Amino acid sequence: MNFDWIKTRAVSHPNKVAVIDPLKGTEWTYEQLNTRAENLANYLSEQGIKQGDRIGVFVPNDIAVIDHFLASIKMGAVFVPMNWRLKPIEIARVVEDAGIEFIVYATNHLDRLSEVASEYIKYNVDEAEYQTIVNPNLHKPFKNTAVKPDDLAMLIYTSGSTGHPKGVMHTHQSYTNNIYNEILSWNITDDFVTFASAPMFHVVGFNDVVLPMLMIGGTVIIERYFNPQTINEWIVKYRPTILIMIPTMYYAIIADPRFKPEMLESVEMFVAGGSPPLPAVQNVFQKMGKIIINGYGLTEAPLLSFNKQMYAEQRPETIGRPVMNVKHKIVNDQLEEVEVGEIGELLVSGLNVTTGYWNLPEENEKAFSNGYFRTGDLAVENEFGELTIVNRLKELIITGGENVLPSEVESVLSKHPLIRTAIVLGYDNPQFGESVSAAIILNPDALNIDNYEEVLNEYMLKNLAGYKTPKLYLTLDELPQNSVGKPDKLELTRMMNEKARELFTQKI
Repeated sequence: MNFDWIKTRAVSHPNKVAVIDPLKGTEWTYEQLNTRAENLANYLSEQGIKQGDRIGVFVPNDIAVIDHFLASIKMGAVFVPMNWRLKPIEIARVVEDAGIEFIVYATNHLDRLSEVASEYIKYNVDEAEYQTIVNPNLHKPFKNTAVKPDDLAMLIYTSGSTGHPKGVMHTHQSYTNNIYNEILSWNITDDFVTFASAPMFHVVGFNDVVLPMLMIGGTVIIERYFNPQTINEWIVKYRPTILIMIPTMYYAIIADPRFKPEMLESVEMFVAGGSPPLPAVQNVFQKMGKIIINGYGLTEAPLLSFNKQMYAEQRPETIGRPVMNVKHKIVNDQLEEVEVGEIGELLVSGLNVTTGYWNLPEENEKAFSNGYFRTGDLAVENEFGELTIVNRLKELIITGGENVLPSEVESVLSKHPLIRTAIVLGYDNPQFGESVSAAIILNPDALNIDNYEEVLNEYMLKNLAGYKTPKLYLTLDELPQNSVGKPDKLELTRMMNEKARELFTQKI
């Protein structure tokens, strides 16, 4: 089977603009995109990269991310987009786990690779040397390596449920089937235009936005880093047809004091995914006569369901029905299917679902049940066949589209000498959906420190990525307990949300 779809698209749409980068003032056609990838594949092969080798891409949203993915397809190499928001020690763990020995980077992020062996760090994609390598005016054809449907195409790392790096494996079959599902579900055509605003190291930013648009022959406008100050200007200038963003990005659009509803007149479809819906944002869009549809997926299965526009206005809280070619069931603790209207864990099956986690056979045993992937999300199905996510079985906090495991944050926070006890949990945030908070009991030494929260913030930011650090502290003399004598996390969440609302009210 031929998985080099960019070469096919270069023949059918040679002069169509595929990618625009407003920041760099560049644009590339499909023919140029394929040529860049072939030139890069030749270069990487000369450097010793062979089929199955992992290529680490430590780059913000940029044409170079696309270049390396398309070159990897041609070579049979494995594309590993790396999260540049992580701290150096976290990045080093990913490099070690994936066995990456070839990493490319961008200027702004080299310092984050300080814990990685220098011989693994190869070249800067922002420098002239890289542009010479991929220069489409100097085409050197590449003879493709044959790949099979179940060969590994990409590894995308997630914090998962353990706090340790987990590489989610996507084969050529699984990632392309996700693309097919999106194109069919949303009727994407080659005249569609969209923004790549979410980070490309996430499935939302790359698998759900960039790849479907390029496979169908549309146009992608790259936003290197999401910028609330310019997004509305760009929407007016480039007139996107579809927007696929995490809810916080929609919040930024309407929070801009210069925002006017007519700025969005070109947009035919608004899709939100990557984190739970923000009801306040959906309400604003509905008042403008525009509907945000919720798309639901995981790193392990990028698109699983969405609520169609015709139903989203009536039931905006649902994630709709599963997409074509995806099966699902909701089960109880014994993995038995429950009745309609009952809450249980959502299990899914389809060709777009991951084949498992990299080098984690025990995790894979737990992650699958009779061919179904266990999402770890508690869901309920209504009489219309629509799903609603009720809660997470795993205690992940999803803040601005990023996964945070409470136990990882607790482990770091509890090592500080000021802390006696710490419980990390999420609280409602109108901008980010959820944010990270900590209910803490202080050691006696802290009583003499007026700025202990500043001390804790400085410590946490040195040891964890910024999005993982608590944004709110609730200081207690003792923790509320439930009926079995354990910390009552429901009560702590209620208390945290109450404090957050009070602080928000004071600000306005």
